[in-house]
Amino acid sequence: MVRFPIAKQKAHSLTGRITQPLLYQAFKAIKRNRGAAGIDRVSIKMFEANLDVNLTALERQLKDGSFCPFSLRRKFILKEPGRFRPLGIPAVRDRVAQEVLRRLLNPIFERLFHDASYGFIQGRNCHQALAKVLELHQAGLKVVLDADITGFFDNLPHPVILRAVAAQVADGNILRLIQKFLRAGVMEDGVFKPTTIGTPQGGVMTPPTQ
Repeated sequence: MVRFPIAKQKAHSLTGRITQPLLYQAFKAIKRNRGAAGIDRVSIKMFEANLDVNLTALERQLKDGSFCPFSLRRKFILKEPGRFRPLGIPAVRDRVAQEVLRRLLNPIFERLFHDASYGFIQGRNCHQALAKVLELHQAGLKVVLDADITGFFDNLPHPVILRAVAAQVADGNILRLIQKFLRAGVMEDGVFKPTTIGTPQGGVMTPPTQ
């Protein structure tokens, strides 16, 4: 659960923090996570073969506003018998750009997470969550509520997402980059499908499913 109060002092100069060292760290993280090529068919190995040139070009595009992400490549993975989960696979270049944005935004938004939130937060894990549950049980609490919203991230309206980010970030270039990723669309069986709502599962900035 996340609170999104309007920040007293918004982050203004995130674009200026996009540097070659940050891009290189982002690429290393992408390489560790591996993953398939996007619709441009450029693999991690191919991207790395011209790494300096690629990262220099990417830095320039991210800073001057000319960056435009490729559409996602649709892939379906088996979630359970007879049920498939759609993934949107970004191009390697786009995954690096997403990782850069994630590293810039994480310090701003992680501090807003609820104290009882443990999933996918740096420095927190399921063991800590279990310890908290045991602590609450010993304090006398006996009821556990297990709830989920089906397809929540798939159905979030883009204006809601952008307003939440804009409440903390005043860097217009960063906001436009996020909007471009949200609207990048998906290629499925050679057919382009626009993304007008939600965040397609599969990208670096996609909220993980638990």
